Amino acid sequence: MFAFQKTNQIPSYLHGDEEKAEIRSIASFESKYNKRNIYNGHQYIAISPDGNQIVTLNTTTYQLKLCQSDNISKLYTLNYDSFKNFDAPAVIWSLTVSNEITLPDKTTDVLIAVSCFDDDINNADSTIKHTWVISSAKQARISSSINDMGGIIKFLDDDSSVSEKADLALINSYGISRFSIHYDKIYSMINENYVHGWFNLFSDKSVENFNLPSKLSNSEISNFSIQQNLVKGRFVVESYKNKIQTVEMYNLKTTLLENTFQKSEETAASFLGKGYSCYAISNNESLFAYCRGANSITIYLMENGLEVTTKKFNETNIQILFFDFVKNDEKLLIVIEEESYNEVTSEFVNTPIIVVWDLFNSSDNCIRRINDTFSLFPKKCEHHQRLANASGNLITITDDGNITSLLQDSEIIKLLDPVNDNTRNIIQLNDKSNTSSSTAVATITTTNYHSIYDSYGKYLGSKFENRIIRNPEPWILNKNYERTSVYLDDNKSIQLFIGESTVQVWRKRKSGTSTSKASSLSSTKVLEYIWTNNFNRPMQIQSLEVGHKEFSLTLYIPSINSFSEPGDTVTLEWPEKVNPPVHACEALEFFNGKKGQTLDPKRQHQFDDLIQQTERIIRKYLTKKCGLWRMLDIRYDIMANLIRGNCTYIIRNILFSISDGKNDYLHIPRCNSWGGQLAKDTDLEISIVCTKGGYRKDTIIVKYLLDYYSNNALYSSNWMFTVAKAIPTLYEYNLEFYVKELFQRPCFGASEVYLDQSKIRDKDMDRSNHKDVHALNVNLGLTKKGKERNFLQKSIVKGKQSGEKIISDLVSKTTAPNSSLINQVYMVPLPDFTVYPEKVFEDKRVENWKIPFKFLKLLFWPRGHVLKKKHHLSPFLRMIREDNGAEIYDNPSMAAVIDFKWKAARNHFLRHALIYVVFAFLFALISGAIKGLDEQINSISWILVLFALFYWLGFYLLNTERIQLKYEGWRRYFGLYNFFDLFSVIFPLVMTSLGIYYAIVNPDPVDEPEAFQEQAEKIVKDDRIFTIFNSFAVLVMWFELFLLLRYFERSGAYIYIIVNIFKQIIPFLIFILMVVLGFGHAMFVLLNDTESIGIKPDGSSFQITPTDSDTGEPLPYKVEQVIDVKSISDNYFTNFVKSVESVFFWTGGRWDQLEQWNFWPIDVYSIIASILLVTILQNMLIAIMT
Repeated sequence: MFAFQKTNQIPSYLHGDEEKAEIRSIASFESKYNKRNIYNGHQYIAISPDGNQIVTLNTTTYQLKLCQSDNISKLYTLNYDSFKNFDAPAVIWSLTVSNEITLPDKTTDVLIAVSCFDDDINNADSTIKHTWVISSAKQARISSSINDMGGIIKFLDDDSSVSEKADLALINSYGISRFSIHYDKIYSMINENYVHGWFNLFSDKSVENFNLPSKLSNSEISNFSIQQNLVKGRFVVESYKNKIQTVEMYNLKTTLLENTFQKSEETAASFLGKGYSCYAISNNESLFAYCRGANSITIYLMENGLEVTTKKFNETNIQILFFDFVKNDEKLLIVIEEESYNEVTSEFVNTPIIVVWDLFNSSDNCIRRINDTFSLFPKKCEHHQRLANASGNLITITDDGNITSLLQDSEIIKLLDPVNDNTRNIIQLNDKSNTSSSTAVATITTTNYHSIYDSYGKYLGSKFENRIIRNPEPWILNKNYERTSVYLDDNKSIQLFIGESTVQVWRKRKSGTSTSKASSLSSTKVLEYIWTNNFNRPMQIQSLEVGHKEFSLTLYIPSINSFSEPGDTVTLEWPEKVNPPVHACEALEFFNGKKGQTLDPKRQHQFDDLIQQTERIIRKYLTKKCGLWRMLDIRYDIMANLIRGNCTYIIRNILFSISDGKNDYLHIPRCNSWGGQLAKDTDLEISIVCTKGGYRKDTIIVKYLLDYYSNNALYSSNWMFTVAKAIPTLYEYNLEFYVKELFQRPCFGASEVYLDQSKIRDKDMDRSNHKDVHALNVNLGLTKKGKERNFLQKSIVKGKQSGEKIISDLVSKTTAPNSSLINQVYMVPLPDFTVYPEKVFEDKRVENWKIPFKFLKLLFWPRGHVLKKKHHLSPFLRMIREDNGAEIYDNPSMAAVIDFKWKAARNHFLRHALIYVVFAFLFALISGAIKGLDEQINSISWILVLFALFYWLGFYLLNTERIQLKYEGWRRYFGLYNFFDLFSVIFPLVMTSLGIYYAIVNPDPVDEPEAFQEQAEKIVKDDRIFTIFNSFAVLVMWFELFLLLRYFERSGAYIYIIVNIFKQIIPFLIFILMVVLGFGHAMFVLLNDTESIGIKPDGSSFQITPTDSDTGEPLPYKVEQVIDVKSISDNYFTNFVKSVESVFFWTGGRWDQLEQWNFWPIDVYSIIASILLVTILQNMLIAIMT
């Protein structure tokens, strides 16, 4: 419940007549915010989110009427007027309607919501606030906990065919409420006597309450501003601070911060106006238009928040009142108010003007306007009550209740699609004559391959000499192909050419006076327009009309599959309804496919000239119409055409174009297609694929794009949307060197952001003070309000808070205080880098009764991988699976990403480590590795329990490895960690099973002493071998426990260092081993048979001279050492393995048995080994390790 609702307030339906009269007398005062925007009319209109349902409300008669947007003349009056008793002179009304919904019984319904509240939305003592949710099918109220709330209401958009509920947003100065109406509960909720009692232990889960965004100050809140900030199910909040204009967009469906739009620091102040803000979102949700009451409109790309273009009107005395996307989002319909001074009346006059902006039109007539002389649009204070717009529909209601569709008004239709009144001549392509009549019939000969006409449709023949261009399609080697040329002016200075695969318009250069043949090919003609047939199918001319410097051409391209299947139709109307830069980019891609064709020098020169002329068209728009170029790039993917056309030079000019010392940002990265919903191959991915694994010099476009995005990411991480997605693709095409270079860019570690620390949890504040890099869990959505609690709930919470305060006081006395402020916050410039692709995880929620069974299943069968395909993984996971190096982790951004992901993965790994610790402890008990403790377990039942637990945990761990093996294959176990994870489970299980086998097979010395004596030697031998392997199993498990410490931050760093040092010194250790083998082999050859060479060892002798106690004379005792040169214990070098082992211990300072040989080769070998092994190689090893 909202905080402003009094707990002792009596529900409105229980008021008597006298109390109702008192309510009417307590009408609140007018809003303090913009009083001139108060609506004093009585007609209200609303349209559903999908634009199909329209509802009207007359607050004089309290009638609700419903109709379809495609039949606005057929109104259906609802027989519901229960809210008429709550009217007051200063009451504000809000109206909304839902999409048509399908109920569980397959019937349809349309929900209508009406809310009324005091004029002053900030008045806490307000008593007039009521909301009705009405079922049009039942014509009854759907009662809920928002009955006694008041505010601006709006049904949120959803897919009615699959959705199970309708969401209604209610907004006032105290917050945002989202009421969910479940279709299966509508009939049970149709009850006027809804009471939310204090005794209800469980709160109403159908209503969620949220605080308003923190950037929205109380002085900015009014019913007008709330309605203005509600756009297509989003709540928009703007702020201006530190010369930066920021617009935050919150999705009311998800309550998350969907995007943030910023105006550049240098230009933001110049676009701030004195009026109120206007917003619009395109129907496909690709574009967002914004105006701050000034004479300019800025358009942003919705998917990443980057600015696309800003349209600034030349007049300074205008105010933009309203705009919306129409005509498939290709036009922006704008309503402005122009202020002028009337000298006759000495007053300022405001003139409403309707403007249409063709967003993707390259002609000079892309901005058109008319005066709103017929008052089609309501006044600005009436927009939210009398004007409704959704899904490209604009509906208004007059004071007398008439509904009008603005887009069907004749004046608006003419403005949106101006009619060309110029005279055009129809070219009869089958009628050719040399006479003056264009309709005369002539005999067609087989030699007339090139048909030439003038601007009046007169046929000039096929060999007219005054042609501007003679070979427009030089890649066609056959001269006898059909083509058509038409002159578009009387001077024959503009030539239309329609060939086999192109449509071209050429113009004579006015300054072209050169007479040389070379000059005539280039300097005397200019390509104005070109269209290429990229369908790879032959085209046919369906119709052709020409006029003065214009033409209308319809081409038909048959289907390649069958004659019965319809083909494609292309209509070109030059110059008004074509896009020269778009078609020029498509032409360059078409030309790139023709470059491999072998041409003679003349044709090659003509082909190169055609490419240069096409590039000139593009360069003209790059320098003169930057905003239009960005819009076209978003709409038509022209950058992809240039990439596939291998236009390296033009792409470089686009990416690094500079005007007035600043980058023009002519390219905007995108992940979605123009529809806004479907993912597309990004321009960076297309450039990677086009490399086809070539040399680095062939990947220069990839480098250009990466440099462009990473340089701009210093100012906004939104530039890196496509980079995050394309990083795994770089590995697939063996371009991982670009990834390593990318992570060394300044944006990875220098993108500092200023974050409101109220959005950071206190735990993150404390942890950030103990770590160099810590990933913050930032709340980027609407903050949820605490639920209203009853007496019992309040008592429980109060007791919990008191206990927490006592504990925190005790902790604060024993610990030193830490600073709770975070000095620096940086942004990881890789948006959605750790996010899985959409629609990967299906909703697999199970019923409550199945949860215990799933838990029991997890006890015996570990959870498998949800994601089994590589493209279902996040870009981060795909990258770390491909990259085995450590260079990419050597920057703070990646450290933050790993810290962020570790929070989610930590529990899984710690659970695995805990299971293995228990497994190892059970093995120690069973194998007798812990002396004393195993002797205390004598009960058979306890022994069986220990064995059962041991095997259960062992097979559980093995099953976990089986799942990993199935997912990653055998290559997983080529690494040290994974190999030990598997081997440390299998080996103890094998040893325990062997122990059980020996216990069963070998006779018991107590029960079967004779059999035991007979097999004693074999049993002792087997026990010796088993003990050796058992001790090795204990050692392996201790190694595994040591490696499991990698799951902890500090110890993991040490293990990482040790393992990496070991990997680095393996080649050097092999070298040392070779030296040891050499010396060991030499000593073995020298001393394995000393008798044959006459060498005897010198043993030590000792003279013992004890004194006789009686005589005091020394006793003659002498002890001499006897050395058996054939024994390994006396002569290590009689055995090759012991010889090598002895030499290896020389590195540790053990020179055993060398002093007993008085033989000069041994002295030489020992001196050389001392210098080489001890002095040189060991110091080299230390140097390598450091």
